[in-house]
Order: sequence, then C-alpha cells, then structure tokens
Amino acid sequence: MTRIRILKGLLRFSTGIMKIFLFALVLMFSFFGFSQEEENSIYFPQEQLIHPECDKADDKNACLVEIFENQVFALLNEKKNLKSISKGKKDTLSIGFTLLTTENGLINKESSNSSIRFSKDYKKIDKGLNQILNNLPGFKVLNRKNDPIVSKHFLTFRYLKQKLGAQVKLQQIKNEKKYSGGVIEEIPVFPGCENLSQQEGRKCFNLMMQKHIASNFSYPELAVKKRISGRVSLMFIIDKDGKQTKLRMKGPDPILEKEAERIIKLLPIFKPGLQNGKAVRFPYSIPITFKLNK
Repeated sequence: MTRIRILKGLLRFSTGIMKIFLFALVLMFSFFGFSQEEENSIYFPQEQLIHPECDKADDKNACLVEIFENQVFALLNEKKNLKSISKGKKDTLSIGFTLLTTENGLINKESSNSSIRFSKDYKKIDKGLNQILNNLPGFKVLNRKNDPIVSKHFLTFRYLKQKLGAQVKLQQIKNEKKYSGGVIEEIPVFPGCENLSQQEGRKCFNLMMQKHIASNFSYPELAVKKRISGRVSLMFIIDKDGKQTKLRMKGPDPILEKEAERIIKLLPIFKPGLQNGKAVRFPYSIPITFKLNK
C-alpha cells in the first residue's frame, strides 16, 4: 500500500514538472514569436496605395496597375509618340514609375518620378508620363510607415515593338514582378557608415567613396607623357554579398579606364543593400576626373 502511495506521489510530481516544462517552452516560443513579429513590422505589412477608383475592387493592387497600364498604353499609342518609337533601334520599350506619397496620400512630386528606357529622344513621351503623375488623385494609404522610414512604390510596364509594314504596333510583355505594395530600400553601407539614417548614410557613402578614390588615385605616367586627361564614367553593381561586380567604364582613353578600374577593385566589402529586409543587388555610378596641370 505504501509503495502504491509513493508511486502515485512520484507520478503527480512528474506531471507537475512536465506542466512547468511545457509552460516554459510555450513562453519561450511566445517571446521568440513576439521578437520576430516586432522585427518584421518595419517592412510588413507593406504600405498599400488605394486608388479612389479601386476602393471597392476585389484586388486593389491589380486595379491600380490596370489604371496606370491603360493611361501609359494610350499615351504610347498617340500618333506622334508611335512615330518616335518607330525610329528607335531597340525592340523593347520599358516604362517605370516610382511613387512616394505625402501624409495626406498625395503624390510627393519632388521624390516621385517616371522613366523610359528605349532611346534618348523621347522628351515628348517623358512629358506625357510626368503628366500622368501630376494628374494622379489622392490615395488612401494603408499601413503607412512613419518617418524616417520611406516606402517606395514601383510600377513597371514593358512593350514589344512590332513593325507591320509602315506601321508600328506595341504589344505588352507580361510583367512577372507584379505590384504588391511599398518597398523599403536600404542602400549598401560603406564600412564606417553604420547606424545612420538613409539620408545620412547616402552622404557618408559618397564621402567615403570620394576619400577612397583620392587616397588610391595615381595618375598613370604614360597618360602624363601623352597629355591624356578627361573623365571616366564608372558603373558597377554591389551584389548580395556586398562585393562590387560587373564594372563598366567609359572614358577618353584605355589608359585612364585601366587606372579607374584598379581604384574600384580596391574597394572594401560593403554591407549589402536591402529591399524589405532581403539583400539585393544595387547599381552605383560615379565619375573619376583625370586633370593635368597646364
């Protein structure tokens, strides 16, 4: 009998210990879950732009895209614009919008922009795209991000140019990357520019880049002898690992281009740029000017 009582006591004790362990385990996961949710709240839920005409739509994002798409397509198919497009050498036409809003849901005209990638001679189309931006109504903004966090909204449209005799027809290319809401971009960080705001980070990045070029700059002797000077334009990608890659250069002479390449290849590894917390590739461009004393 005594043995049975002891066994029952041990069983109750074990059950109590198990309950305490399970409670601690649940509590621990609760803390982890809270921490993760708090961290993701910077990016998610994403800021959403609701066009007045899309307020009752089932898919408000698709409705917003369709409104832009119709306006862009109508603009490109104007007779004067088709005539300009027909003269272009490339077969594809890419239109992009970057939208930022004010606290009232109005388009921030200083920060928002449109772009066209096809040819340099599209000033009339550029004006039309800007007009689309200027005529946008006020949006309802869901999940608005507070300063200093900046949420950008990207819309991209691509078209294939098809020649039918003397006429030109545009066919839309299906965009795999659909609009899903605002994107929070964080630029790559130059070592020494950590823990700064976006604006301060950009200034620091450019300043450190200038210092790097100045400290590693060496005018090639052959260029001095040949009296070669000028500006080398550089563009490269900072990849997901923070390394510079895909360097492109354009300058007055290969000698200067080679020196510019040497300087850029000495760059340190950056903290990579982020979009909604995920590492992405970031393009960067800068000129290096080689100037000889008279």
